[in-house]
Amino acid sequence: MRDMESKLARIVKTFTFRLALIYVGLFSLSVIFLFAFIYTFEMNHLEQQIADSIRMQYSYLIDEYKQSGSSGVEIRIKELISDDSEGNEIYMLVNTKYEKLAGNLSQWPTSSVKEGVFEKEGNWVRFHIEGTRANPKAIEVKAIIIPLSRWRYLLVGQSLQSNERIEQTIVQTFWASLILTIFMAFIGAIVMTRSVMKRINVINRSAYTIIHGNLSVRIPFTQGGDEFDELSSNLNEMLDKIESLLMSLSQFANNIAHDLRSPLNRIINRLDAGLRTMDDSNPARKILEKNIHDMQELVGTFNSILKISELEATTEFRSFEPCDLHSVVSNLIELYEPYAAEKDISITSDITAPLVIYGEKNLLTQAFANLLDNAMKFIQKGGHIRLSSVLTDTSTTIIIADDGPGIPAEFRHKVFEKFFRLEQSRNTKGNGLGLSLVAAIARIHNISITLEDNNPGLRVELSFPQVANA
Repeated sequence: MRDMESKLARIVKTFTFRLALIYVGLFSLSVIFLFAFIYTFEMNHLEQQIADSIRMQYSYLIDEYKQSGSSGVEIRIKELISDDSEGNEIYMLVNTKYEKLAGNLSQWPTSSVKEGVFEKEGNWVRFHIEGTRANPKAIEVKAIIIPLSRWRYLLVGQSLQSNERIEQTIVQTFWASLILTIFMAFIGAIVMTRSVMKRINVINRSAYTIIHGNLSVRIPFTQGGDEFDELSSNLNEMLDKIESLLMSLSQFANNIAHDLRSPLNRIINRLDAGLRTMDDSNPARKILEKNIHDMQELVGTFNSILKISELEATTEFRSFEPCDLHSVVSNLIELYEPYAAEKDISITSDITAPLVIYGEKNLLTQAFANLLDNAMKFIQKGGHIRLSSVLTDTSTTIIIADDGPGIPAEFRHKVFEKFFRLEQSRNTKGNGLGLSLVAAIARIHNISITLEDNNPGLRVELSFPQVANA
């Protein structure tokens, strides 16, 4: 049930659904305008029919008055009333005192309202009469008042009950049609949105896989040749080009590292062999030792480049197994404590219980070692490094916090770039690849890295999304 609600919520939030709702609104407005036109046209047409019927009746009675006088009209009114089986026709003949001479009204309608329509023979009016037992509601009447002579007034009209029934039918049909239209349009919007989202989700899944390192993935498409197929084809061509360029660049860097690492190792070996033949008092010995140290650092830089390239090219790490982070951290603290003591730096850990996750132990050890090494490199004498953990139902977070100089907020997104260093003079020991290697290891383990201000110092949070049973 919750999954269904979640899917519906996702559909409602999409641009496609909102666009479909706009079309639903426009279509509903068109239905409203259509029914408004039908209603206006039909009611005017019915009014005109009633007016024409009344004109025919009063013309007939006027002719009768001219031929037979008032008595003839009275007789004719009685005949018309008896012939009207539905009881819709209204007649009344009165004298100058508005006393009833003939008709089916009990009294002259004194509360009638004149209409603005001009009629040569008389005045159009509207009034209400009492309803029947079956329909006690007051009945509206449209009529015309005609002065037959100075002594006689004739009222001829028709009740508008049939108009009201037709009007009610039109209104009920309108609401039923509008509700049905909106409902069907809403269902259509959901179906259309699901169809579009299905195509977009295929692209998103492929993009997600590519973002996480598998550049060989391509976006599948149908043979329909629609706009989504055209987009997928263009994106695949773009990905082919990007993959080719990245592979060329990576291969170029790897070739350089491989080609330079071997001769450097040979030079180091020859210098080391020569160093062993020298006496300790020889002044050239210190120069050779320094050269060997610098070349070893250079070889270390090439090794880091190759390692990062290998990790970045990895799309699926197959040697993951349960790994206890508590054990990894404890071993590293034990390893770094002598070096920390030399710099008067304390390292403490609040991690006491086993924290088992799935990963590659050697790589995770390398990542934590680089972070500890980075913290100890810049922290001042008497500083402190504290490791702690936060556990939730879905993740395990390791926190490394120090009270060193920290990293300015504007540079935190750049420190994981290759060869980036905050110190522009680049005099501090290192090659700017330590955090890049951490980022590469985090990527294949799907670890989220967050850098925050520790006030003072830096707070590094590594969140592991999966937790294994210990």
